[in-house]
Amino acid sequence: MDVGASEYRRVGFLADTHSVKADGSDLPDPVLEAFAGVDLVVHLGDIGRKGILDRLGGVAPVWVPVGGNKGYVPWQGGGAPAAELPPVRVIDAGALAVGMTFNLAQPDKKIVVGDEIAFPDEPLAGLLKRRFRQPVDAVAFGGSHTQMEQRHEGVLFFNPGSPNLPMEGHPAGVAILDLTGSAPQVEFAHMPG
Repeated sequence: MDVGASEYRRVGFLADTHSVKADGSDLPDPVLEAFAGVDLVVHLGDIGRKGILDRLGGVAPVWVPVGGNKGYVPWQGGGAPAAELPPVRVIDAGALAVGMTFNLAQPDKKIVVGDEIAFPDEPLAGLLKRRFRQPVDAVAFGGSHTQMEQRHEGVLFFNPGSPNLPMEGHPAGVAILDLTGSAPQVEFAHMPG
């Protein structure tokens, strides 16, 4: 069951799974356990084989990226995104908005991701409004295979990491974004390993 956008209160995020098994069995079972009770799951990118999306769909509706960093659409299951729906870059959750992108540096390379996120000298609000076409309270991104959380100018930036291919020396995991309060809060779930 899909809920209205303003009813998204807990959203599960993952990225960089690079799945190689058609049935999605290389997605660790603890991911599904970590996402129990979420209203939505967003795979930010580098999915690999699509069987993992069907497994995730057993927990909650799933959004997936569409080509060219255009945004995210619902996964219909069985191998297809919902092409008839326009892609979105923002989850509107009542008073809070969450921007979604795979590569935080794109399109202008003004934000750089390393061990920490380096921001430009210009005000962040204008940059984010150009990228997401509206103000956002949080930005979810992937690509580094490393969990990270950083606030800048009141905006929460977070990367859920990778549940099965983490960067060496970092835990495997996913993130759950809590949108029930006055500000977004992220919690990381780590996969046993």
